[in-house]
Amino acid sequence: PILTFARRFFLFQQYTKQSILQMESTAPLIAGFTAGVASTTLLLPLDVIKVRLQVHEGQERLRALRAFRGILRYEGIRGLYVGWTPAVVGSAVSWGGYFYFYEGLKQELLAYKKDRQSALPSTSNEASTTTTTATPTPSLNSVDHFLLACTAGGIMVGLTNPIWLVKTRIQLQLKKASQEHNIRPYNGMADAFRTIIREEGLLALYKGSGPALLLTSHGGVQFVVYEYLRKHFHYQRAHRSAASASSVWERLELSTGYLTMGAIAKIIASTTTYPLQVVKSRMQQRADALEMTADGNLQAVRREYTGLTGTIRRMWQAEGITGFFKGCIPNALRVAPGAAITFVVYEGLMDVLSCSSTASTLSS
Repeated sequence: PILTFARRFFLFQQYTKQSILQMESTAPLIAGFTAGVASTTLLLPLDVIKVRLQVHEGQERLRALRAFRGILRYEGIRGLYVGWTPAVVGSAVSWGGYFYFYEGLKQELLAYKKDRQSALPSTSNEASTTTTTATPTPSLNSVDHFLLACTAGGIMVGLTNPIWLVKTRIQLQLKKASQEHNIRPYNGMADAFRTIIREEGLLALYKGSGPALLLTSHGGVQFVVYEYLRKHFHYQRAHRSAASASSVWERLELSTGYLTMGAIAKIIASTTTYPLQVVKSRMQQRADALEMTADGNLQAVRREYTGLTGTIRRMWQAEGITGFFKGCIPNALRVAPGAAITFVVYEGLMDVLSCSSTASTLSS
């Protein structure tokens, strides 16, 4: 019995260690997944309005408030949450995968730099007679963070572009009115995939992937700014006396810091890359659709945008520079709190998962 107990205890220890390692490797995935779901669900109405404004063609502009009223008029309150399923799935997969690949690539690059640093030849014999100084820990610079974020973003474009295309099309359709105008609407995410593949082919799911790949610079800019602010934030906290700070106050300070840093990073990144978002929405919309006019009425339209350069040229000729910034106001109202919520939830869950992992390690 003693040997049996010892063997079972040993197997339990091994299982616990494997679980801890698995938790450490998947923590960014879990945290990013949850953060994406939270931010998308809370701010989806602004995203629906933004997409409607982005694809509205012509000099006469559709206002955000009029678009909001039109959605309530033709679709009711549920119209503000149309496309929730692909939006949540896309955000969860995108953020979860993005953080997973970003953190994984970051650790690989740090390990590479550390190995390269340790492989450097030691200094001459003078080093053995003088006081030994600690070797500085390798760190990543802004270029490293930018390239890592762009690489992670590029991977996720290939995995999630079909989901975002379906989300855009479902958000643009006026389901009840489309049936009255003999335009068959998509009946959910699965039906949208089947219909697009049947009517347009498999490659149609990757419409807009060109600007989407260019939009990986959005994530690059966002993470460079965020990592810079995060580094200085933790530096300031580390050099401050923590004797008078309670754990509650410390948690509040951390949450506020992540909230602010996430919002600032997202605003800067979104402003610099917003025209590409408009181009992407134009390329991903359905050719035959029903849309709201500037005066609040409905009209059936047929539009086909061909290629990245063709879309940009057509928008420039028909609408000028303002066409590339349609929907920027609801986008600004959405991205700052959205990024703030995402980073707060992400960092909070990472802290919880890290603490759980550490506690399990100590107890074992």
